[in-house]
Amino acid sequence: MHPHYRGWLLPLYFSLIYLLLLAINHATVDFSGAGLGWGGRLFALNVFLTYNLIYLLPSLLLTWLAGRPRFWHRWGGERRAFIAEAWVAILSGALTTLFFYANARLYELYGMFVNGFVINLVVTPGGIESLGGSAATNASFALLGAGFLLGHVALLLGLRALLVRQRIHHGPSRRLAKAILWLFVAATLTDQLTYAYADAYGKSELMSLSQGVPYYTGLTMRKTLRKLGFKPIMQQKVMAFKGKLNYPLQPLQVTPPQKPYNIVWLVSESWRADTLNPEIMPQSWEFAGQSQNYKLHYSAGNGTRIGVFGMMTGVPGNYWEHFLQSHRSSPIIDVLQQQNYQMALYTSARFSYPEFDRTIFSKVPKAQLHEIDASMQGWEKDRKNVGDLLDFIDKRDPARPFFTWMFFESPHARYYFPPESVIRKPYRDDINYATLDRAELKDNMTLIHNRYLNAVHHLDSQFGRVIAHLKQNNLLDSTIVILVGDHGEEFMEHGFWGHNSTFADAQTRTPLVLWVPGMAPKTYDKLTSHLDIPATLMPRLGVNNPASDYSTGIDLLSDRVREYVVMSDWSHIAYRDQQVKITLPMSVQGGFGRKVAGPDDEYLDADNARSLSQAEQPHLAAMLRDIGRFVK
Repeated sequence: MHPHYRGWLLPLYFSLIYLLLLAINHATVDFSGAGLGWGGRLFALNVFLTYNLIYLLPSLLLTWLAGRPRFWHRWGGERRAFIAEAWVAILSGALTTLFFYANARLYELYGMFVNGFVINLVVTPGGIESLGGSAATNASFALLGAGFLLGHVALLLGLRALLVRQRIHHGPSRRLAKAILWLFVAATLTDQLTYAYADAYGKSELMSLSQGVPYYTGLTMRKTLRKLGFKPIMQQKVMAFKGKLNYPLQPLQVTPPQKPYNIVWLVSESWRADTLNPEIMPQSWEFAGQSQNYKLHYSAGNGTRIGVFGMMTGVPGNYWEHFLQSHRSSPIIDVLQQQNYQMALYTSARFSYPEFDRTIFSKVPKAQLHEIDASMQGWEKDRKNVGDLLDFIDKRDPARPFFTWMFFESPHARYYFPPESVIRKPYRDDINYATLDRAELKDNMTLIHNRYLNAVHHLDSQFGRVIAHLKQNNLLDSTIVILVGDHGEEFMEHGFWGHNSTFADAQTRTPLVLWVPGMAPKTYDKLTSHLDIPATLMPRLGVNNPASDYSTGIDLLSDRVREYVVMSDWSHIAYRDQQVKITLPMSVQGGFGRKVAGPDDEYLDADNARSLSQAEQPHLAAMLRDIGRFVK
């Protein structure tokens, strides 16, 4: 490459990358105007055009810095500067487009952009393994990365050849560059002021049009407008509470029972509520009919982290960071250890991802945390762990109570099962995340769902092994048994596959089966939550404190009835009662104001959404008090 032809080379190169970014990101943006007409369409288009240029700014800046001749004058001057500039442009351009391609695919499949959750997944030990990708997936990702890099090299070389052939030596004029700069500034200012207006006067439909633009951050200026004499409307927004963790509110007062219960707590990945039926889970279904069976039960969130955290602590997911920073243990674990329980915990995933070994199980000795460090499929790990769990029960000291907890991986995508667990055919044999797109996903969703049901059927066989062992050893008369999912799993009933994307029932409802010795079986249709489990167990472990000292939940075996449930993810909190489901942002990451739907995710028009939301203000206020109760 000779610097003689550099004038138009990089401007054309970055112009084509910009067009490529537009092509990559266009599918996530709603250009319909959401009923707002041409004004809404123009706002969405303006945001889309300006932000895709913003995505290129780091690459443009790095390329400009690399091409400064003064830096390179000792190593070849202008020619060396041009070579460095070209390679930085190629590398930064390839990384930018590759990142946003992966980002768009992630949104297409799961309804989220790369965020704190995804980054945590990548950097935390055991996180990547939890995805369940195949060797074909890994190879496809490697080829994809290489393809982007080679494509950008070919693009730059092709443009250079074109410029040489056309003998175009000069570059764009300063007048053109200034015009583009001022157009960009004007467009950015316009979309920010429009967003500030929408935020100030509650135009949530207009604000939502920017939601599909990755990492859009809108300007808010309520205080400034008030100073200028305007009257912005009040907006309800949940902030992630800061301060020192004050949990529990009072030291736990415990009177150990004369005959303490054993506890067997079985938690499954991605176990959705409608799979607990005689066809898919015959053994668990039979056990549920002999137990307390909660049919309208909700996880604390739409992912493993918050789901398991909520069931072990009884508090909403906005407290996760507080527990992580202070290495705070689950209060249930504290009480069990005080009473000298024999303990063995098992997982077919990792205790380090999510960071349960630094939060709810931080006080459990490592010798009691069992995970399998071997290349095995999820169903194989489940079977081995169940065998080890039963061995622990057999070898325990019968004079002391025991607690065992296990996390099952079979129903996690890619959905694992052996041939003998197949009850639904045909099913998708392999899921290549690198090549899977939305059209293919829709075409194959029945096959993927069948694969999931086969995995859940295998889960049932492992639950059955544990239950049968307890029966055979006459332990059910002295043992509390819990069967529960960490969250649900969606198969595009509401537009997405998997979990971690929305608070739709498919992603958040899960079975809860509770066996308490001596209790007559009963099926409940009342609202219940993972947050209720500690408030149910702790009194039966001899804790005398009111549940409000350590939980926002209620005792499931009492006469109390929940008016609403609370769920959360990394940046939102959701409220659900018998009338409405309302999602609110917890931080700037959440953004875009509230979302209102029917209790079973039905669409509500603007008038109904507004009236139902206003009617729930007392409950929303109570929810806000609950999620801030344990900080000071």
